[in-house]
Amino acid sequence: MKISIQTGNVIDCIGYEKGYALFREAGFDAIDWNLDHSAKAPELMSGSCRGKCVFEKPLEDILAYYKEELDAIHANGLEITQAHAPFPPYAANDPELTGYVASITRNMIEFCDKVGCGNLVVHGINPVFDDNDITLEDVREMNIRFYASLIPVLLKSNVTVCLENLPVGRNRGMDKLEGICCDPQDAAELIDTLNEMAGREVFGLCLDTGHLNLIRRDPRRYVAVLGRRIKATHLHDNNGFTDEHIVPFAGTMNWKHLCQALHDAGYSGDLSFETFLQTEHVLRFDEDLLLPWLKLIHACGEAFAKTVSP
Repeated sequence: MKISIQTGNVIDCIGYEKGYALFREAGFDAIDWNLDHSAKAPELMSGSCRGKCVFEKPLEDILAYYKEELDAIHANGLEITQAHAPFPPYAANDPELTGYVASITRNMIEFCDKVGCGNLVVHGINPVFDDNDITLEDVREMNIRFYASLIPVLLKSNVTVCLENLPVGRNRGMDKLEGICCDPQDAAELIDTLNEMAGREVFGLCLDTGHLNLIRRDPRRYVAVLGRRIKATHLHDNNGFTDEHIVPFAGTMNWKHLCQALHDAGYSGDLSFETFLQTEHVLRFDEDLLLPWLKLIHACGEAFAKTVSP
């Protein structure tokens, strides 16, 4: 069982040569590569990235663009076991956005396959409460169309697209609302439907513990329903109200229940941490503090693995 960390803002802040060396020194085996930083959400929503994103280009050009960073990853003995695709794939005022995100995601799947990255986390279309013409059933069908458009390239690869449990956030005076894959039964049915359409298992779930905590879902029940559909993880904590992306035990997540549930479900994937805001806060204060914090996060992974491992 590999212990992994999302490259997040560490690489953005201190560069890939120093960043990947620190990940290795802290003990990590693998990374969750933030390929979504090639087209960040504000750029996607404004359209400013179109014509500029590297994942619009042929595979040979994408490989050349990332060659030096790939060399640094491999030089530090790190595996790329999962990556994150750009998001969101929908905006009410931009009918072309979904098609554009699907297009660059297909190219990203080919890239991931080439570099040996087995899981790509792809956010779905969340309920659009401000658009009164769209129902929850409409949203489900929109997601099926979006993910189905990835199937042809997935069938030519060894990559699994991982959906993620996504809360919507505060809306109309309500607390955190459940978005795509927040209900375990709905998530299981959506993943099974997509895999049936593909004819083999090319879709799974990336379990995001912070999002699970925000919507007050019992991790034991959630994991029990999803079972072996869970292919990847985003491990991080929060106070139950804000998506803080902090280290385990600094928030209110019940880690004992979560780890035992993953063990009972037979989970054998990576334990991958999405604690990028924690490390960003550290870097803003003193870069010398980064390594001790990375070692602490890795130590959490080692402790979790004792329970989770089959």
